[in-house]
Amino acid sequence: MDKNEYLKLTRANIHNKDSKQLLINQINNFYEVVEKYKNKQHNYKVWDLVKLKKWTLLHWTYKNIEWLKLIAKIWLITGQFESWRSLKYLYTVGVRNLKKNYLLKDYINFYSGWTIKYWNMNFSEYKTQVIPFDKMNNIIDNIKKNRNIRWYMEQTKEARFMPSLVQDEVQIWIIFDWNNLQSKKLVKMDILNSNAINDKDVKPFVNHGIYKEFLNERKNKDDFFTDRESAILFWLPANLIEWILVWRVYEKNKKILKNIKELLPNVYICNLDGKIILA
Repeated sequence: MDKNEYLKLTRANIHNKDSKQLLINQINNFYEVVEKYKNKQHNYKVWDLVKLKKWTLLHWTYKNIEWLKLIAKIWLITGQFESWRSLKYLYTVGVRNLKKNYLLKDYINFYSGWTIKYWNMNFSEYKTQVIPFDKMNNIIDNIKKNRNIRWYMEQTKEARFMPSLVQDEVQIWIIFDWNNLQSKKLVKMDILNSNAINDKDVKPFVNHGIYKEFLNERKNKDDFFTDRESAILFWLPANLIEWILVWRVYEKNKKILKNIKELLPNVYICNLDGKIILA
């Protein structure tokens, strides 16, 4: 499909006038990025530590190299335009975002940990926290120190869906350059940001069954429904991909590394140590 076909489908399927216009504007912004964005020129060298800036966007890849081949070909597109499975968010693509500058190795350590919710002694209030991977051994001491009567823990969402120190099913992770004028227009249309899209206009972009819960959670975020994630309307172009992070299996597979460079010649490939392995 081309731009005109996406616009036609939007006009036919989105019935709220303002919501429809938001998606139309986003489609126009997307094609502006495709036409105007130029890949950055860097002087990175193999074994340099990767530094990521605030608001960098990151996406895991379903089916690893096979999914990357699809993204390189048709870009990262919402399933609603391609008859893929419907998720809880509609007409969007899911990404993680950075809330501050990070060394990649430190960010991997952070999200490879667990998210914990503590209740106080009378259950009148609770707090949430991310425990980084290298601090996991201190959890029991913290619970005893704070006299928490109850707690609940789960992996961070990043650890589940992106290459991490605790699972090896996901072998590829895409890092987008989001610090440029063209792409900043796209990131504004994040349905998880209540300041970007109001409650009425966001409704067509959320699965009906979770709409009321969604409205409450996006306005009261904690470390479980986090401000580290975004759902961007429409899709993201492959020419914004700056880095590919690979897990250990792919790092040792020269054929796959070569394949990644053939698919995306301008990307840098890095590993779980946060270092560039192929420039």
